Amino acid sequence: MKTLKRLWQHLLHPRFRVQRYFPTPALESISRYIGASEQKHLGQIRFVIESNFPLAAIINAVTPRERAYQWFCNLGIWDTEQNCGVLVYIDFADHAVEIIVDRGIAQTIPNETWQQICDEMQQLFHNEQYLNGLTQGLNRIDAILQSEYPRTNEDFDNELPNDVVVL
Repeated sequence: MKTLKRLWQHLLHPRFRVQRYFPTPALESISRYIGASEQKHLGQIRFVIESNFPLAAIINAVTPRERAYQWFCNLGIWDTEQNCGVLVYIDFADHAVEIIVDRGIAQTIPNETWQQICDEMQQLFHNEQYLNGLTQGLNRIDAILQSEYPRTNEDFDNELPNDVVVL
């Protein structure tokens, strides 16, 4: 029964419906912010907003965290020179936010810090403040990375695209 309920929940969230909450101009603005942010720290930030899971993932009871790890790998976020990749993953149908960080960051910043950011974003999403949720999360991540992994020279190599992926 739980699988059927979840399947229904995912069917109710097609991509076109979710895109209404995240208009292209706003996502482009967030992408520009990510680019500007990365010039101040060593981190490489990616955002993925997934409207719903494929049928096989629902049947196999894939969790939002597992799906976030799949995207972390598929997008090569784990493969940055400084091991400072960060994925902010939003599973719209399950109302979940996950942050996956690369091993370099995981050694320095505790999971509780990332979970707190996820919780804050989920609360804003719950109040239908979707763009504010993305922006607030990005602001918090940016501040942490600037504090813990500041860029110390003028050389800047943008290893990952800055665009927000909406699926």
